[in-house]
Formats: sequence, structure tokens, C-alpha cells
Amino acid sequence: MDIAALSMVESQEKLQQHSHIVVMKKTMDIGKGNDIKLIEKIHNVEIDPNVGQNLDVIADNQMDKKEELNKQLQQELKWAQDRQKMLNVKEAKLLQMREISEQGKQVAVTPQDLKKLNDRLDNLAAQVSTIDSESRRTKDGKKLE
Repeated sequence: MDIAALSMVESQEKLQQHSHIVVMKKTMDIGKGNDIKLIEKIHNVEIDPNVGQNLDVIADNQMDKKEELNKQLQQELKWAQDRQKMLNVKEAKLLQMREISEQGKQVAVTPQDLKKLNDRLDNLAAQVSTIDSESRRTKDGKKLE
């Protein structure tokens, strides 16, 4: 396998994967911002002081809805945090791949060493692909596109 060609292909893949990571981080930042705004809206809702004096049932229903929404927001935040952890692991693996490709560029690399480096690259590439696939799944198991 030609190291120069491998290096170029790997660089292109890294660039593409890095761009995916950047877009994913931006998406998560936007999501976090939206979550914060939604939580602020929930906390700033004015409650009519007359509600609950006549019918406690209405107040209980409103509290149940708020609690349910709060639980949902907490779950979404946890999902986003878990997703960020996966992306951090993916980034570390990509950095390892870069280090391996740098080792392959050395002049005194034997064919056996080159095979070992290629095997390590293939292994890391498979791991990155798996992490990428899992990080694109939503909390209900659907895939993001």
C-alpha cells in the first residue's frame, strides 16, 4: 500500500470527520442554548394566584406537566452529554490515527512495520466508524442524518 496515497486519503477522511465533529458540536451548542431558553421559559411562567383556590385539580395538572417537561429536558440533556462523550472518544481515536500516519511517513519503515501500522489504522478506523454510527443515534434509537 502506498503511504503517500494512504496519507492523502487519511487526511481527507480526517478533514471530513473533523468537519462532522465541528458541525455536531455546533448542533449540540445550539441544542443546549435552546434547552436553557426553554428552562428559563418554564421558570418564568406566571401562575394565576386564583388558580388552585377553587380547583386543586387544575394546579395539580399544571405541576404534573411541568414535572414531565422537566424530566424530558433532563433526559435530553443527559443524552446530549453522552453524545458529547462519544464524540470526545472519537476525536481521541482520530488523533491516534494521525500519529500512526506520521510514523508511516518515516523513511526507515520496514514492510513489516508498515503492515503493523496499517493494521492499527484499520482497527482504529473500524472503532471510529462504530462510534460515529452510535453518536448519530437519538435517544429513541433513530439515526440522525
